[in-house]
Amino acid sequence: MLDAGHDIGEGGADPGAHMVKDRLRRALRRLLRQRSRRAASQDPALVGLLAGSRFAGLPPGENAMSAEQARRAMAFLLDLAEQMFRAGAETRQIEISVIAVAASCGLHPLELSIVGHTVVLQHAPPDSDPRVMMKVARSTGGRDLSRAVRLHRMVDAMVQHRLDLSGGERTLEEIKRLEPRWPLGVRLAGRAALVSSVTLQANGTYAGVLFAVAVMVVIERTGRVLARGGVPGYYATFVQAALVAGLGILALDFEVLSLRAYASATAANLVLLLPVRAVVSLSQDAITRFGTTAAVRLINVVMEFGALFAGIATVAFVARDVQVVGHAQGVQFPSLPIWLALLAAAVGATASGVAGQAPLRLLPFAALMGTLSIAIRVVGRQYVSLPPALAVLLAAIVLGTVAGRLASRFRLPPGALITPAISASLLPGPDMYRSLSAYTVGPGSSRAGLQLLSAVIVTVAIGAGIVLGNILGAKKELREEQTPQEQ
Repeated sequence: MLDAGHDIGEGGADPGAHMVKDRLRRALRRLLRQRSRRAASQDPALVGLLAGSRFAGLPPGENAMSAEQARRAMAFLLDLAEQMFRAGAETRQIEISVIAVAASCGLHPLELSIVGHTVVLQHAPPDSDPRVMMKVARSTGGRDLSRAVRLHRMVDAMVQHRLDLSGGERTLEEIKRLEPRWPLGVRLAGRAALVSSVTLQANGTYAGVLFAVAVMVVIERTGRVLARGGVPGYYATFVQAALVAGLGILALDFEVLSLRAYASATAANLVLLLPVRAVVSLSQDAITRFGTTAAVRLINVVMEFGALFAGIATVAFVARDVQVVGHAQGVQFPSLPIWLALLAAAVGATASGVAGQAPLRLLPFAALMGTLSIAIRVVGRQYVSLPPALAVLLAAIVLGTVAGRLASRFRLPPGALITPAISASLLPGPDMYRSLSAYTVGPGSSRAGLQLLSAVIVTVAIGAGIVLGNILGAKKELREEQTPQEQ
């Protein structure tokens, strides 16, 4: 028997019940639509590799490709990967870009492998034999931020179907022919400003700044001459490290510099010789499952550090009467006042952007990101009493997160915002200096290894923080269109 107080007729239906039914119906529709999309996806592994990136959820294109079209698309993707390597892009960003463009063009099923600077593509359609193509990007390991921005925007245009494959090929050819954004003299001035900034952050004097700039010019020109002569990078780093130590010894011997000025100038120039990009990229590749590439980078990093120490040790052997880093174990690197640290980081990041071929519109962002990262690092060290590596990790996380948010808004690759700030505000110059100082005291010193380990840990923390920050700051740019019933 029904209760007279509960009318179940159509005209008196309970609004709450209808609301629940509507919600269940919409949820079921969404679930079924997602399943159908997954079923329609002919290459879920391809799309799955985009998870966590700005292209997350991108479905493969539906257009069928002939064998000739597929070959042409694969050749384009290999050229794209090579140009991204030349621009200094991270391995994960190269993978994301290649997969997103392949999916947009309808090139699936596809397998992609990146080992070192070698890119291998395999297209295996079900009705024909698989095709495998490979390309080795013989990059110099430099950074061209202007080229990186152009490539980033070209990829976005292709994924959003504002540019087809033919248009992409023409755009890529234009990017290949790009001249350096800044002439050599301007780039050298940028590096001079950068080394001056790092010298001041290492408690340098004005005389130390001038000496650091002079040494930087010498080692820069020496490196270019050796590179043109085909000398391997190991020996170039060896010679440059020996020059940094040897020129400093001469300055001390002739009493041109004070110990404080010499120590700060040496620390700044050692920062420029450190394989920082390789160490940061190593940790990024290891975290983002590019283990083989990380192992290749590790070998290169070990050789670079070996060249640094060998160059210093050679000068120490020749000048036995002088400690190479100049009675330097007691040298202190007190923190700058916060306002001066912010100014030095802003100038250094801008200068680093110029040295890295950044376009003019990117330089204000470089200054902003350098200021932000040094502020977080200083606050962490001075006001929260964090250990150096933890303070750098926190600054790198914030830097990566903010860069991820700004990058999507201004159509810039996150790396273009991050790289200048790293050089200007996060590098472990004093730690590297102290490790070399302890090393030159002699075999009895046990501090060299600890100081070097501290410098390496700080550098690895930069890469780990940047990766986590990019994940936290990644903004999904592809949104699923809602049906009218769901809006």
